[in-house]
Amino acid sequence: MFHKSLLFLALVALTVAGCADEEKTPIVTQDTLLFGAFPRLVELRTGEFDLANLQGSSYEMEVDFVDNAGGEDVSEYRVYVAFDDNTLGGGRTDFSSDSKLFRTYTPSDFTAGPNGNLGVTVTIPFTEAANFTGVPLDSVRSGDRFQIVTEVVKEDGRVFGSVNSTSAVTSAFGGIFDFNINATCPLPDDMFVGDYTLTYGYVYDEFALFGAPVQALGNEPFSRTVTLELVPGSTTRRSFDIGTYVVPGYNFAAGTVTVDFACDVVTSTAIDSGAGCGSGTIAATQKGTAPFTLTDDGTFTIEYTDFGDTDGGCGVAGKDFSLVFTKN
Repeated sequence: MFHKSLLFLALVALTVAGCADEEKTPIVTQDTLLFGAFPRLVELRTGEFDLANLQGSSYEMEVDFVDNAGGEDVSEYRVYVAFDDNTLGGGRTDFSSDSKLFRTYTPSDFTAGPNGNLGVTVTIPFTEAANFTGVPLDSVRSGDRFQIVTEVVKEDGRVFGSVNSTSAVTSAFGGIFDFNINATCPLPDDMFVGDYTLTYGYVYDEFALFGAPVQALGNEPFSRTVTLELVPGSTTRRSFDIGTYVVPGYNFAAGTVTVDFACDVVTSTAIDSGAGCGSGTIAATQKGTAPFTLTDDGTFTIEYTDFGDTDGGCGVAGKDFSLVFTKN
């Protein structure tokens, strides 16, 4: 059984050694990441398939390659596609498919990007993705999604993807390995934007680091204001700076979180503390998917699991809580 005092000492040591700066200091620095490679999102131009115009829809993004040679040592950029059929029932055929190699980009496709690194523009038309995965064009519904997995191959044959990467790549350095393209309902720019108050819907009773109820760690119950902003290239995604980590007792800057409103469910990227016990970082990842009302942006709730699969090497079992977003 994990001893609370050991976790306390480990995190205190981390706090003294690595978090003196007020800015978030990831466990992994870009200097160390340069020995590998990852695709960095330069611009998301279109991030969804529009249910009102599926056949004319395309996903399009620009990435560049971050390594120790400005992308010059990248030999291949591989894009895999699978279809996740989430609208089953009523005898409907399940068109879900396994991930397969959709396209390979090579140096002849690469051009210098605004950051000086070589990169590429990735375009995935809906019709091509649907035909490739074997789903009939007229069978895609709200909630269905195409799952994209990418890999960067170096000239020496090493392959880098999400399986051998770190959460710091995506949370701190703008990396993008795996993502979903949702078949969705476009939102107007004035919906789900502006200031929202965050509070707990529910929270686990005891935080292992302090051995005390979470709500009792401060003088008042948890509450903070965040500002949801539009994400270029998507009508359904909103991003916000969450400030410090969501569990009281941490003072680690947690960076930017992105939420995606897909017709009737909202999904969230991980909330990354940027700190850990020596192996990766502690993060809160979404638990399941959360329903919301497309025409009402007054409030929505998202459940998360703290620690869980991303416990930062602390050996703490996952602990569930929920955040309630209420428009100011």
